Amino acid sequence: MPVNAPVEYFKAEDRFRSAKSREEKIAALEEMIRLLPRHHGSENAHAQLRSKLAKLKKETKKKGGTKTSIAKEGEAQVCLIGYTKSGKSWLLSKLTHAKPKISETPFTTTKPEVGMMDYEGVKIQIVEIPSTFEPEHLSIARSCDLIVLVSKGEDIKKLEELMDRNFLRTKYIFINPRLERIEQVKEKIWKSLELMLVYTKKRETGKIFPMALKKNSTVRDFAARIHKDFLKNFRFARILRKQSDRTREIKAGLRYRLHERDIVELFTK
Repeated sequence: MPVNAPVEYFKAEDRFRSAKSREEKIAALEEMIRLLPRHHGSENAHAQLRSKLAKLKKETKKKGGTKTSIAKEGEAQVCLIGYTKSGKSWLLSKLTHAKPKISETPFTTTKPEVGMMDYEGVKIQIVEIPSTFEPEHLSIARSCDLIVLVSKGEDIKKLEELMDRNFLRTKYIFINPRLERIEQVKEKIWKSLELMLVYTKKRETGKIFPMALKKNSTVRDFAARIHKDFLKNFRFARILRKQSDRTREIKAGLRYRLHERDIVELFTK
């Protein structure tokens, strides 16, 4: 028995023992490793857990596994999770140009459906997770940037229990498709991703193009996203920043912190 392990560790251990699929066992073991305190007395327990985890992952790879993979596209990946007939497919169709099957029949969605949401020129990938909650589908949600729990209000607690039971630690928000307009939903998703909109300006044409960066990003982060050569040959950045009724021009170095909606032009040697 691990020394000083928290209650959550033993809950994860129980889930590991009752897990029916390799994916569930892997998720439980990863949670146990995360929760187990690290000190001299727990070194052996950590080694045993890592050994079990490595063996399970090897078996999964050897047998081809059942993991469903959705290649990330756009600036972020967001997963829609909810019970059947919660409005997930409808929400996906309104947020993106995807055309999932929508019907009154329960469990219409049998595989992950994907679409691209446009937010002021920036693309966000939206993935609808089927309400069957297969482990291979939930594995997508473990690596996404944000989970949207779609609920009409009556099953919020059950959805949170589902998240906990399946070790979904990704940041999540609730959306009620009955009460929230699509533009409100887009704004809520964008803010929850903690991204900021900035623009790159092409000196030759004067045209500006939107891109997303994490909040508090610097000119260095911006330049690295454009191309590594901009970092290697960087001279300075010219930033246009709107402030009340005027536009301020700023000459900045790599450490300068960018603001929302800055227009950035890079100059090289």
